[in-house]
Amino acid sequence: MTALINKDAVEASLLGLVVGDALSMPVHWYYSPTKLRKEYGEVTGMMAPKPHHAESMVQGMSYSGTIDIMHDKARFYAGNRLADEAREKLATADIAARRDDHGNFVGAVEGERVHYHGTLKRGQNTTNACIARLLMRYLAKSNAGSQDLYDPDEFLHEHLYKYMTAVPDTSDTDQIICHNDTYMDVYLRGFFANASKGIALRNCAWSQRDQWSIGSLDGVVMTIPIIAAYSHEPKAFVVARAVEHHMLTHRSVTATSVVSVLAPLLLELYKGSVLREALDRAMDKKRPPRCTGREMRDSYVQHHGPGRIPKHEKWLQHMTTSDESAKEFVHRMASAFDNDEDVAGWGDRPNSRLATACYCEQTFTIVLYLAYKYWDDPKKALLVNANLGGHSTARGAVLGAIVGAAHRSE
Repeated sequence: MTALINKDAVEASLLGLVVGDALSMPVHWYYSPTKLRKEYGEVTGMMAPKPHHAESMVQGMSYSGTIDIMHDKARFYAGNRLADEAREKLATADIAARRDDHGNFVGAVEGERVHYHGTLKRGQNTTNACIARLLMRYLAKSNAGSQDLYDPDEFLHEHLYKYMTAVPDTSDTDQIICHNDTYMDVYLRGFFANASKGIALRNCAWSQRDQWSIGSLDGVVMTIPIIAAYSHEPKAFVVARAVEHHMLTHRSVTATSVVSVLAPLLLELYKGSVLREALDRAMDKKRPPRCTGREMRDSYVQHHGPGRIPKHEKWLQHMTTSDESAKEFVHRMASAFDNDEDVAGWGDRPNSRLATACYCEQTFTIVLYLAYKYWDDPKKALLVNANLGGHSTARGAVLGAIVGAAHRSE
């Protein structure tokens, strides 16, 4: 007999996504846990972000589209031009002080860098989680009464486009009409830059082959409402639907590989499987990346940013895996290290095994590790994730969906 889907597990999984993102939001993109603790102390609950962020790259970013998705945040995204102008006038030491931890020149010293989410309040969600919530609302409406009226074109035109072009309203504290986030991920800037050229929205997504950061875990976060909405369908159909949706914004091999593991894992948990047993089955399907956190960080610094790493070398950095399964790897890491920063980090510790950057092959392995190690304490799992820094919001969203499904709405 096929096990039934537990609705409470599905609901808790979606709530976990929202909570995991909001919890990590203030400390998002702190690659250095030392700097994170200096600014915020130990994360023990929801907090408001501060106006500035010592590791922010926002002022080095640009948007080339004519469709207004920036609104009152546009002044922060003149990055490349302003950075180039500043660089021409600065001494070598001043240039070094204005590089981020990736080696990119961002044109501002640590105390002047705008926080990625400085316009948000305690407990609010990032743009990416807001888009996942937008999809939840669309699916609830379109599929009401057991219908299947999800239409990717309708979602893009009538929901994503309108949401991103709506003028922010600070009284809309739930960010239902529009988000009020400062940070606009590169996939959104690229998508709307293409849309500004008249390209059909269905064809606006960037490819990981052309832009390395399209392989971000953000593309996976967007699929979780799809997995939840169609959890009653056969596993292969659920995976296929999730892949169809992430391809709207993230044409990524690594995102697809993660979805092919995450969807069956969530389906198992929705049906009552024991978390660690389900994780072991999921982890047997993938292998961890060969590139370590410290190796990735050093390659970025050496090349003065990831965009300057030769294209094929960058591709192999993400596509080359180690010889052991993720199950063997996670079991070994969980027993070998007391300090989670030895397992996942960037540059603070000499030998962090995994990178806390955004890439799926790295971030999802961290998620699996945290879910396994803290299987009996979902709150601790989410707090440890936040305190590790890096791309903690997307990791928190996926981790929250997993532990939420396992522990239900408690």
